[in-house]
Amino acid sequence: MNAAPATLDGSLDSLVAGVYVSHKGLADRAEALVRAAVTAGDRQLADLGRLVLAELHNRGGRAPEGIAQARAVLAGTGDRIVVAHAHAVVAGGLWRIGDNAQAVRNAYPASRMLHPGDPPVLRADHAIVLALQVNDRRIGGMSHREFRVAQELAEAARVPALILANLNNWAWCSYTSGDLRTAADLVDRMRMCSERTGEPLNASCADTMARIMLETGDPAGALALIERAIATSEPTDSDAVPNALITLADIQRRDGNVGAALDTLWACREMAARDRLADVDALARKMIAGCHAELGDFATAYHEMVEFHEAWTVRRSERSEVMARVAHAQFAVDEARRTTERFREMAERDALTGLWNRRRSDAQLADLIRTPATQRGPVSVALIDLDHFKAVNDTYTHAIGDMVLCRVAELLAKVGGHAGRHGGEEFILILDADPAVAARRVEGLRAAIQSYAWTAVANGLSVTASIGLTALRPDDTARTLVNRADELLYAAKHAGRNRVITG
Repeated sequence: MNAAPATLDGSLDSLVAGVYVSHKGLADRAEALVRAAVTAGDRQLADLGRLVLAELHNRGGRAPEGIAQARAVLAGTGDRIVVAHAHAVVAGGLWRIGDNAQAVRNAYPASRMLHPGDPPVLRADHAIVLALQVNDRRIGGMSHREFRVAQELAEAARVPALILANLNNWAWCSYTSGDLRTAADLVDRMRMCSERTGEPLNASCADTMARIMLETGDPAGALALIERAIATSEPTDSDAVPNALITLADIQRRDGNVGAALDTLWACREMAARDRLADVDALARKMIAGCHAELGDFATAYHEMVEFHEAWTVRRSERSEVMARVAHAQFAVDEARRTTERFREMAERDALTGLWNRRRSDAQLADLIRTPATQRGPVSVALIDLDHFKAVNDTYTHAIGDMVLCRVAELLAKVGGHAGRHGGEEFILILDADPAVAARRVEGLRAAIQSYAWTAVANGLSVTASIGLTALRPDDTARTLVNRADELLYAAKHAGRNRVITG
């Protein structure tokens, strides 16, 4: 980070972590940080403070405002750390309005753009965002890999609130995917962390724990925990306490206290109406219908179920409208961004994978060819194409396909040199290596793609790549060089795929 008074940097860490703890007074502290950073001439820290305010909008039920504020920061900076954190905040807002695909597309660069020496709290925060969003409502089973990475970073940051936040998300995704055993183990880890560090459970953590305790045979413990949470725990999302009331009502209903459950659900609806939480209100209506059915009042149950379906239909329409409005705002931001030089690097990066895009790769090749051979040394170019990638999208969904592209991009980046996305499922590597060295490095890449643990991404998934590799010749242009690599790539395809052909 830029040089700044230690108290300012410390304030930023406490604010980012504080989002997971309590929002009381947090906006005032963030605004004070922005003012102090502006006075100190630290634009980076001021922008990061503004992003804390945007995240408070996201979590306070005002996600469109939070997204807009984060995008405004993004449009005014070229600072790598600020850009990364703006993507994380945008991802959180998009996830909250239901645009999961776009949320993940922002979460990946948010995590990828940070380096090992960057602030540990930000690295952990971005990893937590990514882990939740790639696993929420995931088709084909959840992936624990992202949660493990986030947990390592949270523990390295030594911030109990971040540790609990990731364990909470991990436990919830395990529970919703049907893995109660893992969910119960993670609840135990949450409990031990809270007891060891003295960090209280926020309302969302307590709700997750109570829900899993209920499903694993401890309704009494779940009841005590959720009642305590509703009375005393800090809400770090606008729907945290109403969701806790939903859990309480479910516990009461299962215990035969249907009347108490109805009272709890009506209290939940009052809170949802006050805070404009349409999703929670619709769920409460559905549960109210079930309670009336259990009491034998089928006429009222039918009426409430009709009301639920009407409310849910309206909510889906409203959500679509919000998503469209946010997408339109993003288009306007993108148009403005193209006119400013300070976004040159962002314009040359592939939005999904974080690799260089084709325009930047073409420019890189042109620069190398213009440079005298005595100055540049040997150059080799590889084109990499994922085999049968259309089948991945058709079988596992485009979201899984996007994840595959991002994982392959990570493997490419480890090879070194210039790694770019050439288009679709095709990538380019420009290496400052002679043909023999380049061949060993590219063969290592091919093997790494084949042996990667793809089943952790989706059950039954396997991925291989065909690669064409060639060296720069004295009479080459960028076009002849790439065309030769492309011909070798197609030779690899015709020879059976999953191989490297050089020439």
